[in-house]
Amino acid sequence: MPPKASTRTRKSTGSTSTRASSTTKRASMGSSASSRKRVAPEGEDTKGKRMRTSTLNVAPAPVPALHASDFEAGKAGVRSMGALFATQQALSSTTSDHVVARKLFVWGTGEAGQLSLGGPDDDNINKLTKPKPFGNKALSVQTDAGELGVGGAEMIAAGGMHTLVIDANGRILSCGSDDHGTLGREYRESDASVDEDECYYVLRPVDGISPDGKNAAPGKDGRVVQFRATRAAASDGCSVALDAEGRLMTWGHFKDAEGKVCFSDTDANGAPKEQWSPVALAALENERFAQVACGENHVLALTLDGRVYSWGLNSMSQLGRFANIYHIRARYEKRDPPASMLLTPAVIPELKNITHIACGLNASFAVDADGRVFAWGLNTRGQTGTGLKKTTVTRPTRIKALEPSHVGGAHVVQIAGGEFHTAFLLSNGQVWICGDSDEGKLGLSSTHEIFQNAQDGSPVLLRSPVQVPMPQPPSHASANAKNVDGSTSIIGIAAGMRFTFALAADGTLYSWGTTSDEAMGQPAEQWGEDQSKATPSPVPMPGEPGAWSIVSVATAGQHSLALAARAP
Repeated sequence: MPPKASTRTRKSTGSTSTRASSTTKRASMGSSASSRKRVAPEGEDTKGKRMRTSTLNVAPAPVPALHASDFEAGKAGVRSMGALFATQQALSSTTSDHVVARKLFVWGTGEAGQLSLGGPDDDNINKLTKPKPFGNKALSVQTDAGELGVGGAEMIAAGGMHTLVIDANGRILSCGSDDHGTLGREYRESDASVDEDECYYVLRPVDGISPDGKNAAPGKDGRVVQFRATRAAASDGCSVALDAEGRLMTWGHFKDAEGKVCFSDTDANGAPKEQWSPVALAALENERFAQVACGENHVLALTLDGRVYSWGLNSMSQLGRFANIYHIRARYEKRDPPASMLLTPAVIPELKNITHIACGLNASFAVDADGRVFAWGLNTRGQTGTGLKKTTVTRPTRIKALEPSHVGGAHVVQIAGGEFHTAFLLSNGQVWICGDSDEGKLGLSSTHEIFQNAQDGSPVLLRSPVQVPMPQPPSHASANAKNVDGSTSIIGIAAGMRFTFALAADGTLYSWGTTSDEAMGQPAEQWGEDQSKATPSPVPMPGEPGAWSIVSVATAGQHSLALAARAP
């Protein structure tokens, strides 16, 4: 489980080898007082450095605004989720009708402020059993259309005990545990609106970056970098973001099993062991990215030409690459980071032409242009889906059960992994799953064929994925919300430690599994009991059924987030 919130950690002094990249173009040398800006040739940036170019994937564009006509056509969720995971084509809207704002909903445990609903002493509103609209008047947080931009929030990401939101203006806002730079910002005495303890319980912009290069607190080097965020991902303590050009910035920390904290390989030389504001990584300076994904303590990044970088903790082979362990131990003999970490990003050599990446807690996944799915990392309960009985899969290995030829020509479009289970969303709207059946994690009823040989209800280890039966859509759903077999069509998935979310095309959110932190959104029969559902069940939303259409969902160990819109 993610670590509990600890005492606030103050910023370390010193410098790191990583540096933020500026978007300011360098002027050409010349005698004229009005020097012309240098025009970079194709494949070269404005500083003359060669950059990789490709048409396999595209840099992530901002998620398009929702319009009234999207609800009439039943495509509100499809547009939002499709934009988030479209690496091969950009989704845009030519509609000019009324914009419908996406509203942020939160639920679960918020003891570290990750729900942004109340101060550190307000226990009543920092534990929610079902979705609640974001907004905290006591801390002067606004929830009107102007707070997160005209279109509302664009994207959400949940870390172990922190939350990231990208608003319609392209700002990244954070709240929750600030340990070791997790939030990408610091408390400033000049901010008179909240005190030091409460500032972490309020969504605030990260330091050092903004869409216009202004109106933000400066970063470590005293600058504000122009960075229009479009995607973000969060681990327990490290966060990563991409902008519309595919540039990558990151902040926070990694932590090993012994609790040692570090951020980069230069930590071995006495540099800071955490990063308090977003920075660009020197190893990725000439790369542009389409996607990022985070596990508990590791990161994957997908380049435009289909290569995959990995870095972070590698104790379970979740990075998919090896290093000379003796060299690392010698280098770090007297200093951190530990030998189990590979903190300089490097390419996983076996992976080519990749179009999608994902992380479980300690496992990793990739899908290539031919629809082949690869997995590696921790496999103690069959969560890689490879069919192997090894406790760890050290190299990217194909999941044969998900080959397009085995699933009716469909292909995997999204993957979501928990601690001991993994869900796969197919292009035909089906969800497949593998891993440990204990506590309802697989969403399969007791009559499913995998339990036929189980003894006394003991858990089953499902090492190859099978389809999760989904219920039929509600009566208010449109005709295009159904699969061919009449079941509800799924357009997005997310996974917590022991549970899974499936977002339907009609805007209904389903969940199954178990949690003790209310993050499933399924109120228990008695207060204090675990939330638990053996099969996919609708998550209750405020108001009448169908009043809110959920268009995006994210979850972590203790809390969950959703973006929803009310049909006009």
